[in-house]
Amino acid sequence: MVNSTEQTAEELRHYVRIENLPYGITAKDISMYFGQYGRFIRFYLKRRVAKDSQVLLTHPRVTVAYDNPEIVDEIMMNRPYAIGDCKLFLRRCLPISKKYPLEAFVTVRKMLIRTKAEHPHDVLPDDMSIVEYLSPAGGKIEYFERLDDQTALVQFDDYDPVDICCLSRPHFIGGQEIEIEKCLDEKSVRASIGKKQLNHASNIDTDSEAMSTTSPDPVLSIDDHIDQLRATYSQMTTDAEYHHAELVASLTTEWEQTAKERIRLERLTIDCKAENDRLTNENRYYQKLYSESLREKPDVQKEGEAKLSDAYQKTRNAQQKYDKLLQDH
Repeated sequence: MVNSTEQTAEELRHYVRIENLPYGITAKDISMYFGQYGRFIRFYLKRRVAKDSQVLLTHPRVTVAYDNPEIVDEIMMNRPYAIGDCKLFLRRCLPISKKYPLEAFVTVRKMLIRTKAEHPHDVLPDDMSIVEYLSPAGGKIEYFERLDDQTALVQFDDYDPVDICCLSRPHFIGGQEIEIEKCLDEKSVRASIGKKQLNHASNIDTDSEAMSTTSPDPVLSIDDHIDQLRATYSQMTTDAEYHHAELVASLTTEWEQTAKERIRLERLTIDCKAENDRLTNENRYYQKLYSESLREKPDVQKEGEAKLSDAYQKTRNAQQKYDKLLQDH
C-alpha cells in the first residue's frame, strides 16, 4: 500500500487511486483496462479488509503509479469509468502531513484560501487575481466568497481541482505566499471568523495591543482549538462509519458466498452418495454374474467333453464301416 507519510507531493503526482472495483476482479483485468494509458511502475491491489483477514472487500480498490504524471491528468480528465455494473471512483493520492492530516482521506469540492498564519497583518490578493491563479487547476468555479481579509472560500464543480491545488504547494500570487487547504467543516470556519470579527469590533484597542505582542509562532484561541477538534472528530467519525459500513457489507457478502458454497457442497455430497450407491449395486450384480459363471463352467466343460467323445466314436464307427465295404468289394 502507498505510504503517503513517506512520499512527497511530487512523487504522489504519479499515483491514482481507483475504488469501487467489481468483486473478484484480477490484476490482469485492471492492467488490461488502465494499462492502455501508460506503463505501471507501482501496483497495489487491496482485496481484503485487513492484511491477515480472510474477509474479502465487496468492492476492491487499487492504487496505481504511472511512469509519467501527465497520464494521471489524462485519466482524471476522461472520467467517468465503469467496469460491468460498477461505476469507478478515481482520485489522486495526497501526502499525509502534520499540518494537513486528513486531506488524503477526504474528497471535497470546497477549499479555503488563507494568508500565512505567520503574517497576521497580510491581506489576500484581489478576487480576480485569485480566480486567474486557480484557472490552471481546471474545473469550473461555482462559488467564490471572501469570508474576511485573510480567508476566501472557493467551490469547484469537481473535487479533482482541489486535489491538484493541494499537490501543488507552495502557492504564490503576485509574490505573496498563500495557503490553500481543503474545507472540511465550512460551518466551523464561518463560526470562527464570525467570533473573530465580533471580538475585533467590540474591542479594537485590545486586539491591536495583542497583535503587536504576537509571537512569531501562531497561537490559536481556545475556541479555534475546539473548532479544529470538532472538525477532526467529525471527520474521524465519518471515516469510521464508512469503514464500518464497508466491513459489514464485506462480511454480509462473505457470509452469503459461504452459505451458497455450503449448499453446493451439500448437493454435491448427495449426488456423490447416490452415485456411490449405484456403483455399489452394479458391482454386486457383476460379482453375482461372475460367481454364477464360475459355478457353471465345470458343467459346460463336461458337456463339451461328452459331445466330443460321442462325435469321435461316431467318426470311428463310420470309418470302420467304410473299410469293411472296401474289403467286401
